[in-house]
Amino acid sequence: MNTSVKFLIPTIFLALGFILSCNDEVTSVGKEESDVKNTTTVEKTPSIPDPPPTLASSSPETPPTDPPKNPTPSSTETPSNEDDPSDMNIDPDDLSRKIKEIGEKIQKLEKESEKHYDEYYQMVEVQKEILNEVKRRKMIMRSKTVGSPEQIEAQKNFEDQKKLGKEKLQILKEKNILLNNLNKSITEAKNEKMDLQKKQEDFLKKQKGRAKKN
Repeated sequence: MNTSVKFLIPTIFLALGFILSCNDEVTSVGKEESDVKNTTTVEKTPSIPDPPPTLASSSPETPPTDPPKNPTPSSTETPSNEDDPSDMNIDPDDLSRKIKEIGEKIQKLEKESEKHYDEYYQMVEVQKEILNEVKRRKMIMRSKTVGSPEQIEAQKNFEDQKKLGKEKLQILKEKNILLNNLNKSITEAKNEKMDLQKKQEDFLKKQKGRAKKN
């Protein structure tokens, strides 16, 4: 994962902090316009979803486990220098091939995720501009005489811009879901790779132990 991506999400949080503060002021229009006659009711502008976790935070970690108390013979590990029937089903070449393939899969998923994170950041910037425009049009609408043609036109412009913001927000939410799904796939692939590497390591240790014994 590129270093730039690690700093991407904190930047998004800073941008969202400004957007949400601006959005709070915009949503107050609904209350202020409630006393205006012959005008439509203004709905609140929805907020922007929190960005998904970074790739770094989705990396799998193996939690420590406590040793079993009073282990039974079935729960004890097979010594590396003893034959294990399960080893007969292990093909070391096939194991290496699977580890290589899943490593390539992880690289591909991480590259795709970085691209979508960049797009997500750009979409947040667009949403910030839209909300700033909503704020500007609200101020214009409030400066007009209630019921005048100018005020009605300003009200329409305000509603149109707010509608655009909601449409872009829905796309932003979908991008958020996509990123979370990608992060989940990356985590699962990394866990699978770790399991295969552990199996390969155990197999090689047993093979080495048998060689020494012979």
